[in-house]
Amino acid sequence: MNLHDALRLGRERLAAGGVPVPERDAALLLGHATGLPRTVLRAEPGREIGPAEEARFLDAVRLRAARRPMSQILGVKEFRSRDFRVTADVLAPRPETEALVEEALRAVAGRAGARVAEAGVGSGALVVSIAADAPDAFVCGSDVSGAALCVAAENVRTHGAGGRVVLRRGDLWAPLADLGPFDVMLSNPPYVRRIEAGEVDPEVLWEPACAVFCDGEPSDLYARIAAEARPLLAPGGVLLLELPGPESAPVIAALRVVAGYADPFVRADLAGHPRVAVLRR
Repeated sequence: MNLHDALRLGRERLAAGGVPVPERDAALLLGHATGLPRTVLRAEPGREIGPAEEARFLDAVRLRAARRPMSQILGVKEFRSRDFRVTADVLAPRPETEALVEEALRAVAGRAGARVAEAGVGSGALVVSIAADAPDAFVCGSDVSGAALCVAAENVRTHGAGGRVVLRRGDLWAPLADLGPFDVMLSNPPYVRRIEAGEVDPEVLWEPACAVFCDGEPSDLYARIAAEARPLLAPGGVLLLELPGPESAPVIAALRVVAGYADPFVRADLAGHPRVAVLRR
């Protein structure tokens, strides 16, 4: 099989699987399977690929046609111009979550030795990004999943943040309590109700359920996160929570009644949807 035929076959199978941009994904998967840059894929369509490369490519196409996320197949996802290791054990970082990191960096600016905590680190993209862009800060994070923490630890090492990022296993803030008080606390909680699993994008179902779905109402989880963070915040410290976008009203209403915070400021994303709640002690 040559490159031209592989791309055509991949494009056809991905299109049949309902993949939104089959041409792009076929090229990415072929480059991943062969190690060839896209310039070669375009310039040398008649170039033959070996049996092992062909098998890797067809297997990747099969997974993508089943709507497995590209980040899991490629094993990497870019976030804030850095590549992060991604597996089925972690939620792939989304572009909209960059707003959460930007708010955290804004909050620690000018605070020498600021202390930052994240609940639910997943891949570690947020703690690594903050540690890299705020080198004077101490950063720590928790996750209930041991497998997720292994991925996060790998990303911490890869990006040279091992000396300033502490990772611990456990639920929300409890594993980090002895490391406070914190100037900034942040989290991107699961905000899809479990009963709505049949309504989400099929690719989301490949990601860890504990990072996507919450039992009960998301507003209850947000209120719990805020209430349990309050005793660990330094005076004037801020809690930053990623919001569900257009469906954020119930969550914001729940946060407004959590004692010990000023009325939350809500920052919108580029689409104008509520994206980050900023609660100040």
